[in-house]
Amino acid sequence: MKRIIQSEEDTKKKTKMDALSAAEAREAQLKKEAVIAAEREAQKKAQEEEARKKEEAELALRAEEARKLRIENERRAEEEAREADRAFVASVPRGGDGVRAQIGLIREACRSNTDGSGEKEWNTAIGALHTIFTQIMSRPEEPKFRRIRRDHPKFLEDVGRHPGGKEIFIASGFRLDNIEGVSCFFSKEPNIEHDMDGWSDWFNELKETLQIIEEEMIK
Repeated sequence: MKRIIQSEEDTKKKTKMDALSAAEAREAQLKKEAVIAAEREAQKKAQEEEARKKEEAELALRAEEARKLRIENERRAEEEAREADRAFVASVPRGGDGVRAQIGLIREACRSNTDGSGEKEWNTAIGALHTIFTQIMSRPEEPKFRRIRRDHPKFLEDVGRHPGGKEIFIASGFRLDNIEGVSCFFSKEPNIEHDMDGWSDWFNELKETLQIIEEEMIK
């Protein structure tokens, strides 16, 4: 009887030990699988991070290339614009004869209209020029009167759209300038204290232009 009881106890112990070993084996397997899964997840994240950095680097490279191309295109456009401005200025005769020639072009363009508006357009154009140069001569020290925006709608409507309407400013001594980011015709006043002769020539050129405009108004 004792042997039977002992055998049953041994069997129970063995079963318990086997169950414990199986549980430990399962736990070990689960830990191993967890480690493998963690390693795979870490590897996946590392690959994703590497791919993200690579994509960011490619985007940054393309953005930099686009920036350089934009800057180069802007530089080229600015240089072409400067070259066009230089050619424009060089094409206009300076002085009284040049002023008369440009006024003649304005008159011819206005009066060549066949819709009956020619005389009105001529009066508007020559009147606008008279106002501009009268203001300058009344206060030659005031820069705002000597600065004409090249793209100003009123200027373009009254004078600038006509042949000779822009050239007349070059003929009368204005230069092309960019003031505070705005493209202008600008008559720069010489320093009277350091260059009296230059100032006198500048003033007389403007004065002559106004006189020519007044002569043309009564023709």
